[in-house]
Amino acid sequence: MNINIKNLFLIVFPAVVIFFASIFASSKPDALERVAISYNFADRAKEFSSLFTDYAFPFINIEFLSTFLAGVSGLILIYFLYKVIGIIVNFFAK
Repeated sequence: MNINIKNLFLIVFPAVVIFFASIFASSKPDALERVAISYNFADRAKEFSSLFTDYAFPFINIEFLSTFLAGVSGLILIYFLYKVIGIIVNFFAK
């Protein structure tokens, strides 16, 4: 298998960015949660359980690892979504 530097960079660079983003991820509410708290309607929000609740995997107990793996998984999902959209666009462009 022949891996060139460009392909290696395209794999390693996003993983490094996610690694450092995971280190500095805040446990404080994000902007939308902060607005809901400030305007007193956060308690009326419906609780929705998802695989990436609070940008982490809820079933992994190590916070950093949970956040990092959720980031990598999200990156992989976005990549495959991008590829599927590209295939659909190419199909209809012919």
